[in-house]
Amino acid sequence: MRRSSFLLIFLVPLAAQAASIRLKSGGNINLSAFDCTPITESQLLHRVCYNEAHHYLIAQVGSEYYDNCNVGPKAVDGLMDSDHVVAYYNQHIRAGHKCTSDLRRQIGAATLGDLEH
Repeated sequence: MRRSSFLLIFLVPLAAQAASIRLKSGGNINLSAFDCTPITESQLLHRVCYNEAHHYLIAQVGSEYYDNCNVGPKAVDGLMDSDHVVAYYNQHIRAGHKCTSDLRRQIGAATLGDLEH
């Protein structure tokens, strides 16, 4: 039992540090308000984090994090169900859901992290 307590105390700070990431477009964002799913089928797309209330998706492509605005739940479901996640992401999410400063402001993305450039 003592060993379990030691591991829990040791691992909690590591998890807390991993919750904040740096977006490729600039700014930091805390992922604690997102549902994150690892993508194991791809060597390029590693993780997708989605905040349904804001329709805001963050994709880890390689070592970079990209944000996508106005992404509806159907697009996210399509990505998760796709046999070719990278192709689906590029065609259905990345191409049509680019974030601008105005879109980030409209969806309230700043409430999720420091997105000032």
